[in-house]
Amino acid sequence: MTQFCPQCGKLAIPNAAFCTQCGAALGTKTRPPDSWQKKREKVLGRSTAGRRHWVKPAALVALFAAAFVWVYLHVPEGGNPIVKAQPIVVEPVKYSPLGQQMFDIPARVENGKIIVPLDVLKARRFIGFKYESPVNSVPLLAYVTTEGKIVTAVSMCEPCNSSRFHIRSEELVCNSCGSTWKVDNLAAIRGSCGKYPPDAIPNEVVGNEIRIDEQLVVQWQRRI
Repeated sequence: MTQFCPQCGKLAIPNAAFCTQCGAALGTKTRPPDSWQKKREKVLGRSTAGRRHWVKPAALVALFAAAFVWVYLHVPEGGNPIVKAQPIVVEPVKYSPLGQQMFDIPARVENGKIIVPLDVLKARRFIGFKYESPVNSVPLLAYVTTEGKIVTAVSMCEPCNSSRFHIRSEELVCNSCGSTWKVDNLAAIRGSCGKYPPDAIPNEVVGNEIRIDEQLVVQWQRRI
């Protein structure tokens, strides 16, 4: 009659008293030889140790994953607070990876507001203009973000004194030093002037006009 070990299930040798795999007694209460008993304990011990070996790495992976999720949810998003506070007012824009330069237009000052036409910005997407007064001249820019916000700012990369920029894909790039910032929030990406993006100024849209408070520009001072 074919006999299997009741302990490990291995096919037993006919008429054998003990299992050659795990050392369990086969149909008898006689204690198995010490060599077979040691083999069984060694096999079972390795199996248990193997399970314990994987417990710590799995726990560490779960811990790191939980920490990453917590940081992702609780670390504040970077970027300029003025830009983030601007409302979405126009259709989102997708810029060419080849780059788009600023298109220069005149601006007018009326009732304490610096005004540029909204339809021109929507058509050109990235414009440059100047505020001129008897005491100073301040270069300004305006562009549409990929979210549909209108960003207005002092058009100056202060560390390198450049006033010209272009937009490539989702990056605003200084034409002089090559420093880049995110179009949607002016957060630094790379470059030696990254701490000093064009200084954002709030704006409001009224009809076909983009309006900037003149006093904010008059009082503007270089950060360095």
